[in-house]
Formats: sequence, C-alpha cells, structure tokens
Amino acid sequence: MEEVGGSILTPHGFIEGHLTFEDGMVVEVIDEPPRHPSVEGMVVPTLINAHTHVADMHVPVDLSLPLEELVAPPDGLKHRILRSMGKEELSSIFQEASDLMFRRGISHFADFRESGLFGSRVLRESALEGALPVIMGRPESPRFEREEMESLLAVVDGIGISSVSDYDYAELVEMASLTKRRGKMFALHASERVREDLDLILDLEPDFLIHMTMATDSDLDICAELDVPVVICPRSNLFFGRTPPLRRMLEKGVTLGLGTDNAMISMPDILSEMECAGRLLRHQGMKSLLPVLEMAIVNGRKLLELNEPIGIQPGSPCDFMVVGPRRGNTVIDLVLRSSVEDPLMVCKGEKIWREPGCAYSRRF
Repeated sequence: MEEVGGSILTPHGFIEGHLTFEDGMVVEVIDEPPRHPSVEGMVVPTLINAHTHVADMHVPVDLSLPLEELVAPPDGLKHRILRSMGKEELSSIFQEASDLMFRRGISHFADFRESGLFGSRVLRESALEGALPVIMGRPESPRFEREEMESLLAVVDGIGISSVSDYDYAELVEMASLTKRRGKMFALHASERVREDLDLILDLEPDFLIHMTMATDSDLDICAELDVPVVICPRSNLFFGRTPPLRRMLEKGVTLGLGTDNAMISMPDILSEMECAGRLLRHQGMKSLLPVLEMAIVNGRKLLELNEPIGIQPGSPCDFMVVGPRRGNTVIDLVLRSSVEDPLMVCKGEKIWREPGCAYSRRF
C-alpha cells in the first residue's frame, strides 16, 4: 500500500492530510499528517483536455498565414499535411501526444479528429497507453453521405464539426440528426473568427461548443439558459488575435471547459492552459481563480460525459495527480505556479507515472 500526503481535493473541498492506495483503488483519505509518503504536494483529480487536434503536433507553423489559411478545411495548410500522413505516422503522433498528456496530469482528451473515417479509426486502434481519447470524428465529405456517417459513428464517441460557415446548413442538419439518433455527442466550433448565427447553431442541438470568442452578451445568456457548455482555448485564441471573454462567460453563468486546440501552436498541456486562463481572468478583473480549476477538473468530465466521480475519496478508483508544493494558496499555486514542471505523480486506476527526478520509473 502506498501513501501520498499534502493538500488533497476531496468532494467536500481541500483537506490537509494523506491518502493511501493499492491495486488502483483509494483505500483511505485522512486529515492527518502522512507517516511514510511516497510523495507530497498538492493532490487533485487528473485533468481533462476538452478540445484538441493532436495530429497537428507534426504540422510546421507558418506565422505569415491567417487562421483560415492555416487550419480551415478542406485545403488549409494543416489539412494538406494531414492528408499526406499514413497510418503508422498518425498512430505514432497519437501515442506521443497521449504519453505527453498523461505525464502532465491529463487522463482524457477530446480530439476533433480530421481525415474522416481513416483518421478516427487510426486513433481508435492506436491502443494508447497514456491519456485516453474521446474521439469527436468528422466526415471527410462536407456533404451528408449516410454510408460514410454510419461507418464513422460506429467508431467515434461523437461528431466534431469545424463550423457552420464551412458547410451547407441542410447537410449539417442531417449530420446532427443522425448523430443524435445514434446516441452520440455532437459539437462544433462556433463564433471563433466572426460572430455566427447562434440560433442556427443551437437548432443543431449541440452537446457543447468550442471557442465563442466573438459571442455577444445575448449569445452567452442563451448558452447559460439552455445549459450549452463552451470549451475555451485561450492560448490558441490569443495566438490568432482573439481574446476569449472569460469573465463575461463566467458572469453570465456559462459552463466552461478547457482545451488546448491545435497542437502545432499549443502543445496539449492543460497546466499551461490553466496558467494562461488564470492570468487572462486576472487581467479581466476576476479575483478568484477557482473557476479555472473547475474548468479543467469538473466541467471537462461533465461535458464529455465521462461519468466519473469528482474528488478523491475512499473506495473510488485512483484518479489523481500530485503537483509539487509551492507553500501558498493551493488554488493560486495550482493555476499560476504549476506549469513549469511535470507533476510528481499521476495515477489513473493501476496506471502510474512517476517523475524521474524523484527516483521513480515510468510504469505505463
């Protein structure tokens, strides 16, 4: 049985104490100092990366290109490069990204997988050993082709569309309707470069939206009222000259998840994304950084329908990471001061990664 000590996030908030675990299960959580801890620090559930395009890790960045020429389908730079990748190269990228994310505390990531059925099938068959994917596939054809959609829906967890602006709307209606009938999630990018018609978007009954950087107050009010979550990706937005209105989103009551977006410009690292979101919220006048922690831990699980208990408690499967202590306020330290180094330990079930500097070896 192993012991971990420090400031521990339970379902009832942080406590100072220790937990013990064995065979992938938490045995006890006690508000007493540890006796023989393997490691000590800030102990919180693993993180969720709610929006990625991880195959972009091998796409070179051309800083002269605007957003649409770099990433827009079907002929943006990244899409031309993705079409040239074979199964072996793609699978290798997926494993590289999965390993990187797990050692950075991420247990699941939602990937908006391009390259049609081929791209989604390669990701599904890659047998990833680190962070696990929630596959939001995308049909290769911009038109609704039932046979292609049925084949895709048999592989993916949901459908992730680029934007209503990239499709004939009638085709999108067919895609969304079939996706819902098959019991899968449907999500899309929305109002990223320019404001798009939110009524058209919401008529598709999306489970969540990505970005909404150009949303109006009225748009945010509607998302909050209808409980349509939004995944924000501040590092990516800032790179392309857009500032996500995080404070307005929170004040309106919008449920926010946190993602890293295109891996060619932002590595799939939620600790870094948390720091960026925290600094942006501070710049926008927010005095609490707790919402950032909720985005990365609580809301990501809910919007991706992971159905996992939130908070570390006895009798639950291991689902935590240990970040080195900073001796200040735990929430502030986690958000603003934890991106500089890997966690000391990441534990998901019986899968454990230990920071090599602590004389532990990798075990996944």
